[in-house]
Order: sequence, then C-alpha cells, then structure tokens
Amino acid sequence: MTISQEQFRVGLENLPRFKLSHLNTPLEPLDRLRQSLIDEGVPVPNRMLVKRDDTTGLAFGGNKGRHFEFEIAHVLEGGFNTVININHYHSNQARFIAAGCAKAGLKYHIVSTDMVNAPMTGNLLLCKLMGANIHRTPAEYGRQVAEKIFAEEEEAGRKPYILPNDPFADVMGMIGFLEAGLELEQQFADAGVEGPVRFWGLKGRSIAGLRLYAKNRYLNWQTTACQYSSGKVEDFQKATADRASQVVEMFDLEHSLESDDLQILEDYRGPAYGVLDDRVIEAIQMVGKAEGLILDPNYTGKAMAGLIGELRAGRIDPEVTIVFIHSGGLPQLFAHADKFVD
Repeated sequence: MTISQEQFRVGLENLPRFKLSHLNTPLEPLDRLRQSLIDEGVPVPNRMLVKRDDTTGLAFGGNKGRHFEFEIAHVLEGGFNTVININHYHSNQARFIAAGCAKAGLKYHIVSTDMVNAPMTGNLLLCKLMGANIHRTPAEYGRQVAEKIFAEEEEAGRKPYILPNDPFADVMGMIGFLEAGLELEQQFADAGVEGPVRFWGLKGRSIAGLRLYAKNRYLNWQTTACQYSSGKVEDFQKATADRASQVVEMFDLEHSLESDDLQILEDYRGPAYGVLDDRVIEAIQMVGKAEGLILDPNYTGKAMAGLIGELRAGRIDPEVTIVFIHSGGLPQLFAHADKFVD
C-alpha cells in the first residue's frame, strides 16, 4: 500500500516543532559542473541537480536545521532549560544546537572533543558567538566532563539534558528528511524530472530519511551515501534499520529500511574524520569554479569527491537523474584554509 503525502504531512504536523529553517530549500541544476565533466570525456547522466539544504538559513544553514526543529521542540516539551552536548571540534551539529538554544532561550554547553589546541574557528567559533559554554577535552574524557556539568547544573537548580542520552536524537534527522521527500516530490514534478533518481550525499540520517520516504511512496528513488570517517558499514546499516523501524511506528508506515536500501561507498572517506585528501580539494575547487557553490572539506566535499570519482570510473547509470544533497558545513572550510591558499 502506498502511503499518501497527506499521511506524511499529518504525521509531521502532529510532532512538536520549533521553527528554525527557511523551507522549502531550492532544487538547482549543476549544468556547468556536468559540462566540465563532459569536457574531460566523462560519461554523465542527462541531468544533475543539487538540493540546496545549505540554504536553510540559521547560523550558515545546513541539513541539521531540519533535524533540530524537532529536537529543540522535544527539549522544550520535556521542560529542560539546559542542553549538554558532546561532539567533535569540527561538528556542524554542535553549531546548530548552539543556534537552536539561542533562539529558544536555552543554556548550552558543548563538550568539544579532540583537537583541543586547534584555533577557535569554524563551527566552534560560531558556537562561542552564539553564547555556548565551551569545554574542550580529549575524546576519552568527553562523557566524564558532560556528567560533571550535568551534576553542577542540577545542583544549581536547573534541569539539564544530555543530548546523546536521548533516543529521539537518533531519529529526528530521518524525520526531518521525510519532509524533504515531500518537497522533492513536488519539485521534481515542477521541473519535469521523470525516470529513476539517485540521491547522492553522506552516510547518515538525512539520506536514510529520503530512502524511507521513497520506499513508502513506491518512488524510483535510490540513494548513495559516502562515508566521511571510519566505521563498519554493517554497524551503520543496523543502526539505520533500527532507527527506521522507530519512525515507521511513529508515522504508521508500511515499510522500514533493509541493509541493501542504501548504497554505501567507503573509498572516499579520506585518511580520517576531519582530514581531507587531494580528491576532496579538487572537488571543492571544481564545484566552486563551475557553479559558485561552496562545499566543505569534512562532509559535502567528500560526498562530491565520491560522485566525481564514480562518474569518472563509469559506475553511474547515465539514465538516472543525480540529485546531490548539499547538507551545508561551510564554516569548517575556514578551519582548513591552509589547504586551499597555495
């Protein structure tokens, strides 16, 4: 049974929400990038598009603007007044929580792990500008620091919330991209997109949400997700299936996700999380020169390196429409400025 668009809309409307993003985000052609590849002799699909979730607006935009409309509302509904987060120095998520907390009047602590001596720039600088209390520590002490902050906030009479402790934080991203599916279905109709579509982006909740939407709408939308850090594909697939089953129950859907629902590419993740290679540098420069579109080194740059690499290798069906999910991440480009100035 095909799940109607209305059922998705009603399910989204029934969830608490705190407005953070400018939606709908644009769907734009990548014609000059496509032509650059043709000029190399690369076989390319007839159509290449980009979903501009870098334009959601708040704090330099990004896909997590969709996620945290539901998460911030969830925090407020629970009566919390302080959010404690644990994430990496490069984290886009940390920036978005800082922005959401600022908008909602919540106190925010970010336990920023790794790279403790790196300059305060990029996302971490924005966290500071938005009023975050920043605690820099090696990763192995992140949980210990967060629990100490939690105890201090409770002792001060506040009601703190440690974000990684709440299972809802694992499904909000998938939920947000059910709505992106609604947007895209209409945008494809308006743009005359017919035939198979392959979404191209990063391993994570967002692209999984699109696949879940498509599967329940019986749409010919496939997904390719590039890894941006180490980790077993099987672990990601299991976690995604578990999260999808929760969303299926929440929205009364027909189908969940199986391990083969998302194609995962491991070859473009680079040396480590937050570390870029020459393919990423080339992809960022190529897209910038062709489209005036800015990617970041940690996330979208790696996904685009994967798309360009697979096109050059002739491993993408020329009959599909490619839709690149631009998930944002711009601030971290400045943390890697030395790689681009020569």
